[in-house]
Amino acid sequence: MWILYSLIGAFSQALGAAFKKKALQTPGMNNVIGFISFAFAGIIFWLLYFSNTETFWIENLSHRFWGAMFWYAGLNIIAAWFLYRALDLAEFNHLMPFMTLTSLTLIIPPIFILGEVPSLVSILGIILIVSGVLYINYNPSKVGQPTQSDDQRKANRKGVLYFLVTAICYTITPTAAKITVQESSAMFASAIVHLLVGLGFLGMIIALRELPRLSAVLRRPTYRKLFLAILVTGIIIVFENGSINTALSTTSVAYVFAIKRLMPFFAFLIGLFYFKEKTDLKKKILATALMVAGAVIVTLFG
Repeated sequence: MWILYSLIGAFSQALGAAFKKKALQTPGMNNVIGFISFAFAGIIFWLLYFSNTETFWIENLSHRFWGAMFWYAGLNIIAAWFLYRALDLAEFNHLMPFMTLTSLTLIIPPIFILGEVPSLVSILGIILIVSGVLYINYNPSKVGQPTQSDDQRKANRKGVLYFLVTAICYTITPTAAKITVQESSAMFASAIVHLLVGLGFLGMIIALRELPRLSAVLRRPTYRKLFLAILVTGIIIVFENGSINTALSTTSVAYVFAIKRLMPFFAFLIGLFYFKEKTDLKKKILATALMVAGAVIVTLFG
């Protein structure tokens, strides 16, 4: 059953990113979008937890829970903020394969810090990921084939730089998520982390004096469609993280995230059929396949 939950999480992550890029690309609204969508997701999780337990809280939560939750929520705030910036800039099916880079932190730091020599299988995974990264950024000039404009290429590169921060954050959050689930429950941990992420975005709204934008989205009829789209994003977040946290409650982080590394394949299909992103198509197919294969190998054997 954890395989199904992991697949739902992978697909929902790709779908949520696509929905942000398509429906929520409103200038200056990223913090508002983050606050409403994550807070709404947290409220849904809390109601689901209450429906199963008839209580809103778990007594005597451990220091281990709160320590892990600090990193879980804090890194998710940073990851979501940089993800939104990346999605505003880069092509969808160019950007998403770079999520596979999160797998490298499972194996590269121990090489230099602990002196641990990776297995030959893990080295193969690293080679596949790096090959995919190099290939997707390779830009030969070919006559008669559709290629990206210089502006789009620059936007893709800048978007990838933002996305790398997201990927770095997402290398740590799975372990923190596993601890919070172990110390409470999947639904409760999900409720707390999403409410805290929402509060983090609210803090940025206040600090950056964006309260008028939040008020406009909540009150003005002209923003009604945007508000409803943000709520849909919150529901997608519930499916994504609820499925992953439920899977983490039943099996190891490595197994769950080996399946979740299939997300770029879903993202590629969404980019192809929904966004009609067909430039350098063969290159993106091969690069995505290399990076996903390498990520699965490293996650399972790293």
